Amino acid sequence: MTKSSSKRAFKPPSNATTTKVGETSKPPAPYSTAPPVLLSFLETLDPKHVYIIHIDNHPAALKKRIFVVPVLMNIVIAGLLLWRAYLALPYYVALVMNTLGYDTIFQVDLTNSGWTTLMDIAMGRAFMFFIDFTLVKFVLPWPWDFLAGSPGNPVAWRQRVGFQDEEIVVRRSRKWDETLPGDWLAEDSDGTVYKERILPAIDKKWVKAKTSYLMIDKSWDLDFGGMVTAHHLVRVGKASLSDFQKTVIAHSEEHGWLTWPVWKLDEGSEEEARKKIVVFKDKLTAMGKENLFFSWIELIQFETSQPGGFTKERQANTMEKAKELFESQGVDFDEFWKEVGGYQGLPGMQQSSSNQSTT
Repeated sequence: MTKSSSKRAFKPPSNATTTKVGETSKPPAPYSTAPPVLLSFLETLDPKHVYIIHIDNHPAALKKRIFVVPVLMNIVIAGLLLWRAYLALPYYVALVMNTLGYDTIFQVDLTNSGWTTLMDIAMGRAFMFFIDFTLVKFVLPWPWDFLAGSPGNPVAWRQRVGFQDEEIVVRRSRKWDETLPGDWLAEDSDGTVYKERILPAIDKKWVKAKTSYLMIDKSWDLDFGGMVTAHHLVRVGKASLSDFQKTVIAHSEEHGWLTWPVWKLDEGSEEEARKKIVVFKDKLTAMGKENLFFSWIELIQFETSQPGGFTKERQANTMEKAKELFESQGVDFDEFWKEVGGYQGLPGMQQSSSNQSTT
């Protein structure tokens, strides 16, 4: 999704948030009132958060392999914590018994012990308390939340949903939503909330490249309870998978739950790219250079399938190769693209597109 298209999608009309006498104000564009089919799902969400839903189409086998990693990690952490508890529990019991006046091996002879000995004992115990407090405060929550977190946790999610080729993903904003300005819904796409939090999280390529568990980052967490609820609604026939296509969900005190169906923008960009490819091919065919079109297709398919991903550097190199390919056929590369309306949106031309927009 290019910056220009996102601006068109976001920017509210001048009267989007004004209210005429006797009329109810409309939600700020591009949001609209949530469809009735989602109401049962939305009732389970926290209005304080912003949500993003979409369908994860990665193979179930891949999801299983990825989920094994946190499972093993949490088993190891839980095992180490149990081992530490096994070693430390008798020590703490003895300390408590000693405090209550019972004789234990940890009793300190204050009369015959020097200050150095007493300091060593005090520092040793203080260090042990600090280490164990850190483990309980910061490490124990990891396996606990993974296994028994409420209202939802990864284990319960996988137990109830399993591993499917098509899964509903529900992402929930992290603590940054606590400082959201009251009018953030009406912001333009250049606003901080959209530019730094929402737009990167709904980027078409990024969403397609990652399965749900790999989307957890500093801005977004998975709502495991929400995903269980969504799948339950589909299972009992109260909703369908298509109702959970990529959508941004937010709550407004004035309008209630609002949705922005981002998937429609994705469809629009794909349709625009298809139309541009047709124009591209027809233009070359009219010039008697249809073979050049297929050579370009082969070049793009080869470059985009290389290991390491289609990086910006590889995009720039592909641009240069495409230019050489055109010129070897006697076609002025720059002039050709001017005649067909530019190469923005064409597969394999992302880097060149951004370069063109800055010149």
